[in-house]
This record gives sequence, structure tokens and C-alpha cells, in this order.
Amino acid sequence: MDTVALGSHRLIHIDLKGAPPKPSYFEKFFPFIKSYGATGILLEWEDTFPYTKELLQIGGLSNSAQATGAPYSLEEAKQILDLATDCDLMVIPLVQTFGHMEFVLKHDQWRNLREVENYPSSMCPSNSETMGLVRSMIKQIVAFHSSLQYIHIGADEIWHMGWCPTCTKRMQSSKYGRDSLYLDHVVEVAQFIKENYPNLKIIIWDDMLRNMDLKTLQEYNIGYLVEPMVWHYNSLEDFKLGSPLWDKFSDVFKYIWCASAFKGATSSCQIMPILKHHTSNHEAWLRQLELYGNKILNFRGIAFTGWSRYDHYATMCELLPCSIPSLCFCMKTWLSGSLNQEMQLSLSESLGFPDGYQVEILKKMPHAQLNFPGGNIFLGMDLFCSLRTRFRNIINSDQMQTWFNQWQICNNYTNPMQIDTIAPFINELLMEILANENYLKTALESIYYPHTIEEIQGTLFMPIIQHLRQIKSDCETQLASGCRVRGKKRMLT
Repeated sequence: MDTVALGSHRLIHIDLKGAPPKPSYFEKFFPFIKSYGATGILLEWEDTFPYTKELLQIGGLSNSAQATGAPYSLEEAKQILDLATDCDLMVIPLVQTFGHMEFVLKHDQWRNLREVENYPSSMCPSNSETMGLVRSMIKQIVAFHSSLQYIHIGADEIWHMGWCPTCTKRMQSSKYGRDSLYLDHVVEVAQFIKENYPNLKIIIWDDMLRNMDLKTLQEYNIGYLVEPMVWHYNSLEDFKLGSPLWDKFSDVFKYIWCASAFKGATSSCQIMPILKHHTSNHEAWLRQLELYGNKILNFRGIAFTGWSRYDHYATMCELLPCSIPSLCFCMKTWLSGSLNQEMQLSLSESLGFPDGYQVEILKKMPHAQLNFPGGNIFLGMDLFCSLRTRFRNIINSDQMQTWFNQWQICNNYTNPMQIDTIAPFINELLMEILANENYLKTALESIYYPHTIEEIQGTLFMPIIQHLRQIKSDCETQLASGCRVRGKKRMLT
């Protein structure tokens, strides 16, 4: 296993559809991950890529992006690639070509390409204009990235396939039904790339291929066109892959990749990565390759995925700076086979955690110094998690439910003694959450664009702040009203 881990690619997946950092952050991040063992970047641009000409409206140069302060300009995108090159990190662009197409299909100009008219996630492979869009995207992506060796065409999680009338007819009349619908499209995309860029190797997510019959895959010659990236994010106890998959894929594909996760794979609204889960996922992958590695002709390497959103419309999950300790622990696990207590402590100390990786350090936020890019954001977000837990505990406490619920407030039927106990906790927490928001805003401004900061404030902070302010106001009103007889309802203004 040491030979497999050390002698293959180690790609860090950067998902730019959520919280895309400024190039100045990558100036620190790329050398950092290189020092921990990364060999390349799997760069998922999505709507941050500066598409031009007929694709202008879907990327960073669009009017909507410019209006909200979203990235990237041509100069910024080029700077990111140059920074990766300076660190000797291979860049593999990931461009979706089938599913996860919300960033394109949300626009009226391409709405007609949806498989389901109301759902912007999946493209219709039977629409005569679909391949024109795919070809245009690939051409611009390839032209922008110099010295490309690989391109990743996505093609995972096609939630709605075979739903439109044309696709339904094709599916019913084709030899392999739904599988044919998928493979016809993927093969056409791959053949276009092979014909126009013969030296470019094509990677694809494997999930849509897993349940297909061996005969189907062989008949389509898919193994000569693409290299599957087998992704699985479960911990060791729940790891689901096994011998039948590797038996089938080894008969079809000459080259195989795998994909783990260091963030973005436990909850769609997770704020801080669950370290134990992600390191266990890498232990599971190592065991999987140990058991079935002999069935893989050529193992290309691993992509450490770090999803920023579950789809284009989802709220953001773990920010990249919050996930760097998880990434480092996962990389160390991959390269070492496992982590003993001494190795964990040494790695924690190198990241700036003097007593090991412990959330308790965040109680000393103003004095903590973490040794990785964006460590102050890590501190601020973990403190936010602590404050949010306090908020939820107060809101759901017996005291609030018993003496200060909405019915009691609306009827001015409250006990001043209880309010005098509740109010100080509310005021203190409000001051702390406002201070935390201010601290984080300053930290975020050095790394992120305005549209990201606005989203973080709007989704995380504002609901809590507004709720606390309302409770504070209700406390003051109740204490001033003097009405303690049931039935004397609050006067509506």
C-alpha cells in the first residue's frame, strides 16, 4: 500500500461553486498542500469560470456575477493556474456535461435543454442543442488551461434521465434502456474530446456505471474512452464497495482513480468537518485497495474531494479554511497507512493546536495562533458553532417553553421574576454573537468576495441575531407592561 499511496497522484478537489477564495489565498494554500503531499488540483470551476462569447452569462464575467461581486475575471483565473504551476501542482479542470447543470440551465437561454422543464439539474441528451453547449464549454475550458493532461467531465448523479417524451421513446427502443441513454451521451462527449484533443485523458465519476452490466459497458467500449473515478465517502464501518465492483471494472477499464472526502460529505449544512469520519474514510480506502488492488491494472491516484455545496442552490457547507486540519489528517493517513497517537499529536502541533486537535482551544480565540492559511476563520467559525449551540439550548430550554412561549407573550401573561432571569442570558449571547460576526467578517474579507460574506451572514448569523433581538425586545415590553391578568392581549400596532 505504501507504493500505491506514494507512487500515484494525490489531487485536492477545490469546489468553487461555494465560497470561491481570492487568488491571494491560493498563493498561500497551494504551497501549503504541496508541503503535505499533494501532487495536483482537481478544479471544479462551475459558474466562477470566466466563460466568454456565447457562454458569457454562465460564468464570472456575467452581469449577475459582476453585480454581486462574484469571481473570477480572466486575470484572476489565470493567476490561480499560474500559482498552481509555480508549486508544481498538476491542474485537472472538472466541467459538468450531463448532471449538476443548474448553473447553466437556470438561465432562460438554456432552459429548453432541461430534461424536466421545472428542474434545472439534468440536461436532455436527446435535445439537438445539448452537445453544442457541451462542446462550447469544453473548448473554452481546454483553451484556457495550458499543458492539460486530463479533463474531468463529471457525469454523476443524473437525477432525471429518460423523463422527457423523446428520451422515454429512445429508452424504450434502445437495447439497454436507461443505460443506453446515459452511455450514448457520455460516449459522444468523450469521442468529441478524443477527436479534437487526442492526447487528453478523460476522467468520469463512476456512480452511474456501478450498476450497469459488464456486457453493456464492454459493448460501448467505454473503457477505451474514459477513466472512472470511484467515489465513496463513508467511514470504515459503513464502507459499501466490494469485490463485484472491482471484478467488473477491472474487465472494462485499464486505468482507475478513487475519490475520498475531507469535507462536504457528512451533512449538507455542516460547518466544521467531522475529523474522525473523514480519516476513517481514508482508512477504508486503504483497506479497499489492499484487498482488491490486484484487480486494478493501473491505479492513477486519489482525489481528496472537498464539496462546498451539495448542489448549486444548496447553502454552503464547510469552508475551505475550516477544513484544512481535516485535509492534513486525511493526507497523513493516506501516506502513512494509519495514524497513531504520537503522529496525531505531532500533526496537531504543527497546525498550531498545542494539546492536540481539540475544539476547546476555540474558547481562547483572541490568543490562538493556528499555522495554516485562514486559521482565524477556523477559529471564528468553530466559536460560532459553540454560540449557536448555546442559542439553541436557550431557545429550547424548559424555562423559555414554560415561562416565555409565544402564547404567553401575545397574551401579556408572563412572570417578571422569570424574565429577569432570562434577559441577562439573552443580552450576553446577543453581544457575543455580534462580536463573533464582526470578528469573522474581518477575517473573511481577506480571503472571500462580498457575495460569499453576505451569504454567510445571511444564512448563519442573521436568523440568530434577529431572533435574539426579538426576545430582548419582548422581555423589555413584558417587564414594562405590568399586565399579568390572562386575556389582556398585546395591542397590535
